[in-house]
Formats: sequence, structure tokens, C-alpha cells
Amino acid sequence: MAKALLPLALLLAGCATSAPPAARCEMASADRAWLEGALSHWQVAEEQWLGLASAPLPQVVAIDAACIYTLPRGQVELAEAVRHDGAMIDLGEIKLPLGPISFADGSGRFVMSLPSVWRTAGVSSEIDFDTFLEGVMLHEIMHTRQAALATAALDEIERQHPGMRISDDLVQDTFEGDTAYVALYETERDKLFAAASAPDDETARALAAEALGLMRERRAMFFHGDRAFYSELEDVFLTMEGMGQYMMWRHFSTQSGISSELALQETLSGEYWTQNEGLALFLVLDRLLPDWRERAFRQPDWRAINLLAAAEG
Repeated sequence: MAKALLPLALLLAGCATSAPPAARCEMASADRAWLEGALSHWQVAEEQWLGLASAPLPQVVAIDAACIYTLPRGQVELAEAVRHDGAMIDLGEIKLPLGPISFADGSGRFVMSLPSVWRTAGVSSEIDFDTFLEGVMLHEIMHTRQAALATAALDEIERQHPGMRISDDLVQDTFEGDTAYVALYETERDKLFAAASAPDDETARALAAEALGLMRERRAMFFHGDRAFYSELEDVFLTMEGMGQYMMWRHFSTQSGISSELALQETLSGEYWTQNEGLALFLVLDRLLPDWRERAFRQPDWRAINLLAAAEG
């Protein structure tokens, strides 16, 4: 979810002769309470909102201003802690500046900085901040249940296109300066949102069919030659990011005091194409395709265009 990692410099002063013993890592009580509650939300959401059988939590890595906590199977009471240098987070093959971090990697590991770090960096929300971060966590930890399907697909794309930087923003980075492309994308996205909020299912299905036609037209026009693989790439990330955004939106929508308008607004807090169109697509699926949850976790149904085509029918 957090696309920009906001660095936070916390430089530790040392003694010229002998350094004092490192302070013991201890997670702040507010951070610990949030983490335990957020992980519990996920375990409920994966069953109730996704229809998945409960699975053990993944390895969770939590980060505060001083320490990195590794939680085997997401068990806070089993956390192993090491101090970091206050500026960079060393996760072995991944090194990141300290700041708002939330991601799942291909191994199924989930990494997130704790609320105290996000607050220090100045991140805010129009809804309760702990609730907002729970939504961020639900989006990203969602990817740990998609890891087998998505990693296999992305590994194959990378094998066929060595050296290319594969990311969920590759299509956007390539075409965001092309006004003709952007116009097609925005029309398609808006058709999906209109389908999700249509007054009746017949209208919703017709709008979804129009959006699917526009998607196919756009891909035929722009995804060819050495960019032909963009269709597959977009499908993978529309599915991943769309489901993540759906989880965030669903969480906000179930909280008392948060209107449907505010829930949507806070979910669409960025300008990321795969997240915004992906959310619209899954709102349509949630309305028109009762078994989308089952389809979204099995081959070969799981890709976005296959799911949308099933909803149209």
C-alpha cells in the first residue's frame, strides 16, 4: 500500500572509547495492542470476507523506531527482536529507509512498520488512524494468500523478459503521458465504478460488459509487440491490488461512524491505476459474481479479465 517510504533519521550517538550496552528492545504498549488487534482482524476477514479456510499467520516483521521484531506465524508473544541503526531497515536482501512501510514479498512474509513510525512521519487520515492502518495491513497481508499464484505468474514474466523492472506500476509508468491511452483507461475505470453503484443488476451487468469491451479494445491497441506481455502483467496486478483494495474498503465500510463515501475516499487515497481500477473491478464482482472468492484463488479463473468476463455472463 505505502508506495513512498518516508525516511526518518534517528541518528544514534556513540562513545569514542567504549559504547554502552544496547538498550533492550521493547515494543510500545500502544503498538503492541494495535498489532495484536490488526492480526486478529485479518484472521476474521480471510474467512468471512474471502471465504477462505483459516490458515496459520505468515511470518510477520514489525518495525518501530529502534527495533525489528520477527513474529513466527504472527505470534506477538514469540517475537524475536534486534535493534536497527535508526535510519535503514536491513531485512537481508531488502534494505529500506525507516518510515511508513507495508508489503508482502514473494516468500509469503509480511512486513509493516508500527503505528508510532507512521505517526512520526506525519501520515494522517480523515478516519481513525488505527482503523486506517488496519486497512493498510489488510490490503498487504492479503497478498500472502495470493503468493503461490502471483509469484508463479510474475516469475514466468521475468523469465521471458530478463532485466525488465516488473512492478504493479509498469503499465502506468509507460502510458501515463499518453493522453489517448489515459482517456481509454479512465473511461473503462469509470464504467466499472458506475456498474458497482448502478440502481439494478441489469444495468450493472450492461455497464460491466461495456467496461470489459473497453479493456479488450485498449489492450489490443497498446499491448502488442514487445509490450504484448502487459496484458498478462496487468491482469496479475489488477487482481492482486484489486483484492487488497477490496479488503481495505470492506474494513472501512464495516466501521461505525464511517460513511460509504468516506470509506471509498480513504481507500482511493492515491493515484495508482491498478489499485483504483482493481477496486472498481472487485466491487463489480462482489455484486454480480457470487462465487468470485472461490474463483479468485484457483487456476485458471483467478485473473481479472477472466473474473470480469464471468460476471458479464
